[in-house]
Amino acid sequence: MPPKGGSRKQELRACLICSILQSTNDFLTQGCPNCEDILEMRGSAERVAECTSLMYDGMIAMIEPSESWVARWQRIDKRMRGIYAVRVTGRPPTDVIEAIEARGGVYRPRDAVED
Repeated sequence: MPPKGGSRKQELRACLICSILQSTNDFLTQGCPNCEDILEMRGSAERVAECTSLMYDGMIAMIEPSESWVARWQRIDKRMRGIYAVRVTGRPPTDVIEAIEARGGVYRPRDAVED
């Protein structure tokens, strides 16, 4: 979902796992639309601070993720529609990385260009 309330860049936070941009309040009240089952941010300001970042570069408005080469390039082609950061600075807590790996996933940092 796109951020609500006319948020400016400095008011948005980026998820450290999927890079979706939302306001702090949206993460607090709704969680991450892509990663909530792992991150469990809904209702926890501390968890929102740990699992999101104010430091990000660029924005991508993703309307049709499954049809977009940009979404494939950013590895968000299976994510929800919304506004995403191109690059996010920061790392999630160790327990989040372990939870991803326990489910057979691979954590990919969002702050570096991969080959």
